[in-house]
Amino acid sequence: MVPGRVRWRVHGLRGNPVLKARLEVGLTELPEVQFARASADTGNLLTYFAADISPERIRVHIAACVQGRRQHGAAAPGADWHARPVADVATALHASATAGIDADEARRRLAEHGANVLRVPPLRSGLEIFVGQFGNLPSGMLAAAGVFSLLTGGIAEAIAILSVVGLNGVLGAMIESRSERTIHSLAETTSEPVPVVRGGLATTVQPDQLVPGDLITLCLGAIVPADARVVSGQGLRVNEAMLTGESLPVPKRVPPVEPAAALADRTCMVFRGTAVTGGSGTAIVVATGSHTEMGRVQRLVGRTGKPLTPMQVQLDLLGRQLVWASIAACVAVIGVGALRGVAMWHLLRSGVSLAVAAIPEGLPTVATTGLALGIEAMRKEGVLVRRLHALETLASVGIVCFDKTGTLTLNQMRVAQVVIDGRHLRVDADGILYAPDANPPVSAAPTNIGANAAGADTDGGLVRLLRVAVLCSDAGLALSHGQLVPTGSATEGALVRLALATGLDVAKLRDDYPRLAVRHRAEGYRYMATAHRRPADDAADGALVAVKGSPAEVLALCAWELRDGQRRRLTAARRDAIGRINATMASDALRVLGFAVGEAAESVLGQDDSAATWPGTGLTWLGMAGMADPIRPGMSALIRTLHEAGLRTVMMTGDQVPTAMAVARQLKLAGDDPVQILDVTALEQLSDQELTAAVRRAHGFARVSPADKMRLVRVLQKAGERIAMTGDGINDSPALRAADVGLAMGGSASSQAAREVADVVLLTDELTTLADAIERGRTTFVNVRKSIRYLLATNLSEILVVLGATAAGYGEPLTAMQLLWINLASDVLPGLGLTFEPPGPRLMHRPPNGGANAIIQHDEWGRMGLQAGVIASGSLAALGIGALRHGVGPEGRTMAFGSLITTQLLHALVARSERQGLFTPGTTPLSPNRPLTRLLLGSVVFQAAA
Repeated sequence: MVPGRVRWRVHGLRGNPVLKARLEVGLTELPEVQFARASADTGNLLTYFAADISPERIRVHIAACVQGRRQHGAAAPGADWHARPVADVATALHASATAGIDADEARRRLAEHGANVLRVPPLRSGLEIFVGQFGNLPSGMLAAAGVFSLLTGGIAEAIAILSVVGLNGVLGAMIESRSERTIHSLAETTSEPVPVVRGGLATTVQPDQLVPGDLITLCLGAIVPADARVVSGQGLRVNEAMLTGESLPVPKRVPPVEPAAALADRTCMVFRGTAVTGGSGTAIVVATGSHTEMGRVQRLVGRTGKPLTPMQVQLDLLGRQLVWASIAACVAVIGVGALRGVAMWHLLRSGVSLAVAAIPEGLPTVATTGLALGIEAMRKEGVLVRRLHALETLASVGIVCFDKTGTLTLNQMRVAQVVIDGRHLRVDADGILYAPDANPPVSAAPTNIGANAAGADTDGGLVRLLRVAVLCSDAGLALSHGQLVPTGSATEGALVRLALATGLDVAKLRDDYPRLAVRHRAEGYRYMATAHRRPADDAADGALVAVKGSPAEVLALCAWELRDGQRRRLTAARRDAIGRINATMASDALRVLGFAVGEAAESVLGQDDSAATWPGTGLTWLGMAGMADPIRPGMSALIRTLHEAGLRTVMMTGDQVPTAMAVARQLKLAGDDPVQILDVTALEQLSDQELTAAVRRAHGFARVSPADKMRLVRVLQKAGERIAMTGDGINDSPALRAADVGLAMGGSASSQAAREVADVVLLTDELTTLADAIERGRTTFVNVRKSIRYLLATNLSEILVVLGATAAGYGEPLTAMQLLWINLASDVLPGLGLTFEPPGPRLMHRPPNGGANAIIQHDEWGRMGLQAGVIASGSLAALGIGALRHGVGPEGRTMAFGSLITTQLLHALVARSERQGLFTPGTTPLSPNRPLTRLLLGSVVFQAAA
């Protein structure tokens, strides 16, 4: 047994593709496992791992995967940091929770653990891209034909054929290289120094110099540089959408959580690449570089293969069929010639001619050029396609899987509803409030914010609520393009944004009411309270207290409510009514906050924070605001278009089931059918058959991890589906790589990791171009099929001419060079022209082909044979007439040559449509194809010049 390499025999793996996927995903999540590849055909599992790791540990991991238990690195050293108290973590890392480690120890650990960097996927070299153009059977056939011509003395034929192969490779490489460079240029390379405590002294270091045991300081707006255990926090909130898919910032706390907690539930941990959106704190680094959760996701990406595209599979199949057809035709010619006593030398030359005729030299050129033209057209529309065959794969996609946060939604919390005075106000995308009856916008009149104020205006409650939201907030203000915009927590930013939109002067309000004290949301209470000194013109006593938080808990602090502009006593009936409104808003997947205002003596504000001396229990209830991550504009229309095109739409999110259900209903992911959302944590209990059936029925999946997304894609693929995956975060990158087509958002909010592995990158965050990309893919696939059918029909006609002439005793009717000229001049140019065909009028109202159908169906071979027979009969007739007039010789060959080229060029006009001919009565005329017309004229000019 080689150290670090073991091949295992796994019971139950043979014939079980679901277990295969579970093993590969589960094992590659572990830092010590470098590679895992399972085979459902043999039942074997090959693993590579660090040489100092015991095979027994790997065996334990394998057993856990077979039993369906989630790993989350539980057996890996230090992977249970979230389940340990801070003191135990510091002891295990030989560090201090207050002083970190000293500089000398940091240098030693840096040498031991390496730099805190992730491997960036290198840009594919020009040579690598060029060589990749020849990894298909048609190109191999052409190369073999060129070598064969060279060996038989046909130097000119060999040069011509190999030149076609080379030009085809250059064209494909130029297109792919251009997209590769553009996508790579989107990557961000800047990094900010990280504040750390080393040896008890505050300093800063570059992110790549961090080591386990470092004590880092987290502040508003910071990007977390490594995985770390929270040591202290004051209102610390982190946006983990890029890693977990959670749309809301996650409050971070010090107490440990359960060892089996999912990644999104590890509230005492912060992870590399996430962003601090509120509060501050300190954390001790526990993992750097490839050992972070982001590094684990990157390893999943590196070990995930990309399936072959439908056209690659079908062209290879077609190439094998053509090889056997060529051999059969050569044998037939030699056999017939031998029976007629033709000299063997002439038979060999006829065999070479037939080999040239049987191989459609224009096939790779037409396929490559057709895809390249589609890619170039999409580039002009802001869609970059990294690989040629990714475009045609879009034509066969049957299911489009969407990440929710940042893809289906904007990943920007906005206030959607406000409830004041018993009224529901809806908020549009511009922050304008409307009453339910769609009356003109509600204004925000200036109103005193005090708890005892009783303005007569109907919108005074709205102003009070918004002012409390602005004061009871850690969100900052920044100037962007001449406008004030909020910074910090997405939730608090949404409230400040609404206040700015209604005309409130947020900066002046905060100056007038300076903050005296704050109680951040904590484990024992789910609300935030701030105390503020009143301005001189506010006659109320004491400090003003502003409170926001969980509606139930804020309501429990209130004895009064503001209703109809008056301060009234809260009754039990009113409390129940407010609770029902809260429940209704929450069922619509809104994050609901309650708001209240009160007063407190300044003397109590400095008392122990644990004493409930303020905010007190006599507050005045102001109302509620419901926030949501809004649906991206145009997404509903896109989903409708995809459904009309016969595609299923599936959502994957790290959010809870109710949130996923609300978004799925809003987008109508299930059309008019009931929506089915599955919690991924429940799938582990299903059998393989039940899992496949459940996945095929579901319209969305909740609480998914990066590995879950990749596993779900694999299960759908095993069920025979072609999958397109869209996403924008590093948590999407394994699924983007595993899908048949991965589409990444290219805007500023997307991650470099997603762009690096995607096949298609949108230069903006507008996903509505997806429908155009699918239509372009379908058009390209249909047009390439037309070109291939045209090439095969014309090449088959050449075979029939050679066979017919040999059987009739005319010898070699066409030389190898003449056949090569026909294939390159009269075949390739019209074939290219067919790739310019405009899309059919009902193209996006047909179901996808699924990639299961061959490019050439069985019934089409008979139709092409009939077409080839008609073309060949004219050429053979010309050959016969020439033989009668001039005898068997070059004159007859020239007449056959000219007749064959003419009929093949005319056949290009017939090949434009599968369903109607040039003169089919009662049909709409085909749209003009001017490039085809020009290329046909060019072929005629070339022929005349020859």
